[in-house]
Amino acid sequence: MTQKLVWRTEKRRFNDLLPYEKNPRTISDKQLSDLKKSLKKFGLVEIPAITIDEQIIAGHQRIRVLQLLGRGEEEIDVRIPNRKL
Repeated sequence: MTQKLVWRTEKRRFNDLLPYEKNPRTISDKQLSDLKKSLKKFGLVEIPAITIDEQIIAGHQRIRVLQLLGRGEEEIDVRIPNRKL
């Protein structure tokens, strides 16, 4: 029987999170610029999700932009499951 999936919030550094190599989403230069402006103004509003192996499953672009803004060493809240997905 598979263990019930339960999500919890933990702290991680941006630079410790690993991008998913097959992430299908891309971002245009305009979208990148708009996202930078938004993150500077409002901060990280939506919490990224990661696997138990620190791999990003939601929030690739937000994390990438914040790293570009020099915030890679900061700790943020992330959502992480209690088991492998």
